[in-house]
Amino acid sequence: MSTAEDEVFPYPAGPGGTVPPRYARLLAEEPVSPVRLADGSAIWLVTRDADVRAVLTDPVFSRARAAALPGTGFGRSQGTGIVDLDPPRHTAFRTPVAAAFSAERTARWRARIEEIAGHLAASLGQTAEPVDLVGCYTAPFAGRVICELLGFDGDRWREITGDVETLLTPDAAGPEQEACRTRLAKAFTGLLDERRSREGDDVAGVLLGRDEPWAEGGRLTDEERVVLLHGLVISGFVGVRDLLARHLYGVLADPGVRDRLVRLPELIPGAVAELLRFYPSSNDGLLRTATEDVVLSGVRIPAGAAVLPLISAACRDPRVLDRPGELDIERPGTPALSFGAGPHRCPATDLVLVQHTAGIAALLAAYPRIGLAVPPGDVAHTSRLLPLGVAALPVRLDTAP
Repeated sequence: MSTAEDEVFPYPAGPGGTVPPRYARLLAEEPVSPVRLADGSAIWLVTRDADVRAVLTDPVFSRARAAALPGTGFGRSQGTGIVDLDPPRHTAFRTPVAAAFSAERTARWRARIEEIAGHLAASLGQTAEPVDLVGCYTAPFAGRVICELLGFDGDRWREITGDVETLLTPDAAGPEQEACRTRLAKAFTGLLDERRSREGDDVAGVLLGRDEPWAEGGRLTDEERVVLLHGLVISGFVGVRDLLARHLYGVLADPGVRDRLVRLPELIPGAVAELLRFYPSSNDGLLRTATEDVVLSGVRIPAGAAVLPLISAACRDPRVLDRPGELDIERPGTPALSFGAGPHRCPATDLVLVQHTAGIAALLAAYPRIGLAVPPGDVAHTSRLLPLGVAALPVRLDTAP
């Protein structure tokens, strides 16, 4: 039997883009293990819940140093900026973002988010079948919600998300991407200027209202606010578009799950938590660097080593969950590691839960017999590190015989 050190990471995903089956063996036999990447560099994988929490919460593990590592492919995020920092500088960015996406604010947004989801779900009935839920539902839903919450009016979301798509397209021409980058920066700068002259209860307004020096982090400049807005659009559009599509796949791939949620829609919030566990946004994650020698599960990780905490593996740790390899939409006490832990825990957790609950609920309410138009195994899952998604999700709105 080969060890993790003998194999090249990352490992192939499981059926439906789920967690790589290799993770189960790591959890059982090699919870902290060195692995090789395709370029020959070495990193340490950490898989068990307790150890992953330690890496995410202990300041001895640095995100900033890992983000600067050359050649690993797991170091830097897709433009969000904030996750590539350590406290105290990270604190200056995260504090206003956490305030902007607080539970109280999210509760005020809930009705509008549900309205957008309901409108988009109803409009699907006018679309020729099979309907692609990515292009016709999760993309416009994610784009409209994040752009409206940031403070953009009307149909600006089409322009904003179009530029984001081009920026993240690997084969897009350099000049085209640069033009998109310039337009986005201009849009964000204009939004901040508008909020200075006209207050608004949106994310841009909160970012401007939080410009006092933070106890640990220092003052944000307008350039840094633009970086934050840029990152929030990427995560709020691409992240929600792709992850919600994965979760709809999880619901529709098993008609029994769909039917249960149609009969008992009150189960949807709990089902969302379980879907986040079972279909994570990434099977891999973001590196940390150990700034001193550390022992996890009896294994010594040397100072300077690159460490990858596998949240998706930790969410299937049999020490924490019964039947971790099963999707159970009525599972009690689903662990919260789906959103990370420590200073880099997702500050928009409440918003993500509201959006995914609204997105699933509106679709099932409008089309209780909706189903995949192709076999589950024929749905193409994207292979990007962050976030995972499906290239298209073709459905028929009524699959009754």
